[in-house]
Amino acid sequence: MKKILSIILLSLFVISCSNDGAPGPQGPPGEDGLIGSTFEATVDFEDPEYSVFIEVPGTIEVLESDAILVYLLEAVDEQTGADVWSLLPQTFYLEDGEVQYNFNHTSFDVNIYLQGNVPLNTLGSAFTDNQTFRMVVVPSDFALNSGVNLNNYNEVKAALNLKDSDIKKAHQIKK
Repeated sequence: MKKILSIILLSLFVISCSNDGAPGPQGPPGEDGLIGSTFEATVDFEDPEYSVFIEVPGTIEVLESDAILVYLLEAVDEQTGADVWSLLPQTFYLEDGEVQYNFNHTSFDVNIYLQGNVPLNTLGSAFTDNQTFRMVVVPSDFALNSGVNLNNYNEVKAALNLKDSDIKKAHQIKK
């Protein structure tokens, strides 16, 4: 009986000592979930490689687990003046074959290149000169699980709360 009474008293003591007390001060605000960054570059594709490397701006951090989405400025809507962005890879079908803009990336740069089953040196300036690309760095979870239509730049922009004023200018790396 003494043992049971000792256990009950010990339990009551432990329970009374575990009082949490008054809440402490509020901590610093956390980040609002999704974080995305955007940068853009206008480049020329030149013979013989038809490949350009665009440096990720130093103010943008790309983690190994991040994805980079690359969009081509394909047109400007004549009625609204809105930019029309197309997600890469983007294929164009020509009379004598097809050509595709494609890309790969590291944490430091994005390589955008032309490939196709036509001689690339016959494409002309419409495919090679002054091509504008917008790159969006997103957490891989967003790219895989967000439910956002990644083909639609404006949906991605809205989901990540990206602002045009935050777009960084990037530079082509001469290799």
